[in-house]
Amino acid sequence: MKKSKRGNQGKWKTPSHKDKLAAIKGRSLEIGDTGFWVTCQRQKEMRAADEILALCDEYGQKLFGISSEAADGASEDHEPDDVEAAIEKELAAMKSASKPKDGPFDLLKMSVDCVLFMRTRAPVDPLVLVREICKDATVAKDASLRRSRFINKLTPITLTGKANEKGLEDVATKVLSEHFCLAEGESEEAVASDDSACSYAIRPTFRAHTTLKRADVIDKVAKMISKRHKVDLTNPDKVIIIEVFQTYVGMSVVGKDWEAMKRYNIHELYAAASKSAEEEENGEGRGSTPEGEEEKAKPAP
Repeated sequence: MKKSKRGNQGKWKTPSHKDKLAAIKGRSLEIGDTGFWVTCQRQKEMRAADEILALCDEYGQKLFGISSEAADGASEDHEPDDVEAAIEKELAAMKSASKPKDGPFDLLKMSVDCVLFMRTRAPVDPLVLVREICKDATVAKDASLRRSRFINKLTPITLTGKANEKGLEDVATKVLSEHFCLAEGESEEAVASDDSACSYAIRPTFRAHTTLKRADVIDKVAKMISKRHKVDLTNPDKVIIIEVFQTYVGMSVVGKDWEAMKRYNIHELYAAASKSAEEEENGEGRGSTPEGEEEKAKPAP
C-alpha cells in the first residue's frame, strides 16, 4: 500500500519544485528584502521547503492571480517517449536551475537550523499571504485539510535592513509610518487633539545575534512612535513584529488577531483545530439520548 503524502496534496514534487529546492542553498538574504520567515522541525528543512513552495504556488494563484508553477510543472511531469527527449528535458531543467530567479517567490536556506526565509516580490503581500494561510489553518479540523506537517511558524516581514541602530531606525521609519503617527516633528497640541489613536505592543525576536539588545530595540522603536498611541501589552490594536537575524533586522505590523492566531504558528493552529473537533464530537455524544431510553432519562415525579 502506498504511503500517503501530506503537505503537497499527495502529489509528487514537480520539476519546478525540484529546481527550487536544489538552488536555495546558493542564495542569501539582502538589505531591502520583503517576505516571511519560516521555522520548521529540526532536520526537516527540505521537507518544510517543499511544503512552503506548494503553499506559495496555491495561495499566490488564489490571492494575487499568479499562475501556479506547481500546476504548470505537474502537467509536464511525465515520462518522455524516448531517450533523446529525456536528455533534452534534463538539460532544460539544469539550465532553469542555474538562472537567477526574479519571480514572486524565492526561497532562501539560512545557516541556522530550522529556519528558512521566503523572499517575495510584487504583487505578493507577505502579510496578506501569511494571514490567509493561517486563517485557513484555524478551521482545518479534518486532517485532510491540513497543508503541512513540518512547518511551525510563519513571520511576515515588510522590510529588511542592517541589524544596527541606524538600520533599525531606517526600517522602523518606513514600516511604522504606514500604521502610526511618528513622534518626530509632532507638536504636543496635535497629540492632545487626537482621540482616534490605536494601541500597540512591540514583540522582538533574536536569532544568532548579540549586538542589539532587546530592551534597547523596544525603547528605540517606542520613542519613534507618537505619544498619542499607547502601549498595551495585553490587548493591543496592532503588534509590531521585529525579527533580528545575524546581521539583519526585519519588521512588520500585524493586527490584534495575531495573538489569537497563535502568532501565526501553523502547527499550533492545526493542534487547536483538532482539539476543537474532538470537543465537538464528544459534546455531541454526551448530548444525545439513545432511542428507547427517553423514559428512563426523565426525572421521577
